[in-house]
Amino acid sequence: MGSDGRSKLRPYTWWAVMLLVASVSAQRATPAVEKEIRAMETRWNDARAHADVVALDRMLADGWTVVHGDGTINTKAEYLADLKSGARKFDGGVGISDFSVRVYGDTAVAAGKSESKVTINGQPQGGSLRFTRVYVKRDGRWIMIATHATRRVPQ
Repeated sequence: MGSDGRSKLRPYTWWAVMLLVASVSAQRATPAVEKEIRAMETRWNDARAHADVVALDRMLADGWTVVHGDGTINTKAEYLADLKSGARKFDGGVGISDFSVRVYGDTAVAAGKSESKVTINGQPQGGSLRFTRVYVKRDGRWIMIATHATRRVPQ
């Protein structure tokens, strides 16, 4: 105890309580929300594989950005323009595994592994990736606001 009779551990106790509250508030998605986000992921991957820029435009926020596995960044406009022009091409679909969804109110974070064959201006870009996507619910529907991918070694 300190000279005033208070425990010196008090600030640490407060931080421990805050960490516990934060971990409890990061909840597993309800089955309905997880189903909606899984459906969004399916539509996202199908639309990319088929260069359906109209569908992608609807599901991406205007300020959406993607950080690719090689560290390059695209805005929504750049990404859609690359698909529309054929500069970005998918060879087949996109496989997803180890998929999870976490929900924080009107925000959902989806993460998993993906496999794809993609080229940008003839150079390989896709491959084996870990991804994180952030969705927010606006006007009653989920939209994607950010995507990040990191290269991984397939196992």
